[in-house]
Amino acid sequence: MVQVKGSIVQALVTATRATLDQIRQNLKERTQTKEQALREYAERKRELLPQLLEAHEKGVATRELQKITGISHTTIARWIKAAKQEKEKQNVSTN
Repeated sequence: MVQVKGSIVQALVTATRATLDQIRQNLKERTQTKEQALREYAERKRELLPQLLEAHEKGVATRELQKITGISHTTIARWIKAAKQEKEKQNVSTN
């Protein structure tokens, strides 16, 4: 009887370890996918922001920029606002 309980416990421990290993692997893959998506997002922002700022300064609406780029107008507005705030900070620190 003791040996049966021990083998059941061992089987449960083995199954639990396998499950935890699978969960760890899934989390690792999701993390890597998320990190790659964030890198791609940052790269796209870095490439487009100067053009978006220029267009916005010329009076192009964020909704029009959305149609052109496929990026949400709220995201574009956020990027532009953040870029302008950063520029203001740089101007204040240099003066």
